[in-house]
Amino acid sequence: MQATMTRLQGKKAIRSFARKLAEPETIRELNITPMMDMMTIILVFLLKSFSGSNSLLTLDENLQVPASHSRLHAKEAVPVMITKKVVLIEGQGVAPINNGKVDASLKASGENGYLIQPISDLLTQIARRERKVAEMSGRPFESELMVVADKSTPYRLLMEVLYSCGQAGYSNYRLVVLKPSE
Repeated sequence: MQATMTRLQGKKAIRSFARKLAEPETIRELNITPMMDMMTIILVFLLKSFSGSNSLLTLDENLQVPASHSRLHAKEAVPVMITKKVVLIEGQGVAPINNGKVDASLKASGENGYLIQPISDLLTQIARRERKVAEMSGRPFESELMVVADKSTPYRLLMEVLYSCGQAGYSNYRLVVLKPSE
């Protein structure tokens, strides 16, 4: 009797398995929401990893950046470039340079003054914009500049530019150098 019960259970299992094979599952709708969630996460991850990588600056042909063996990574900040011919802020020419000096008419106190008015004015506008962005995103305003200077820039010119930046509210700066090829 037990053998017949086992045989009946076996036949029942085979019929049930055969029925499952005969009825293929059909997909009536494709739910792509989980796939979109996954793609969004991947996109955000890639954007964050690219934004956290080394800063990319387009250098002017009149700019030879000094080399250094420093291991610090560049941080995102407002770029100020001092080339042999012009001071650039965010790629915009602000003050022309002749023989390592800015024209005295652009300085607030004349030839011996330190404040270069166009630099201070433009950076004040940029600082106002950066403060609004920082306020809206809920983080503090870091007032940081990324200063890229030609290796032959006179010390006086560098101090004038940094003083003008400080008067516009930028008290922190990083001097950018290139890593020498190994």
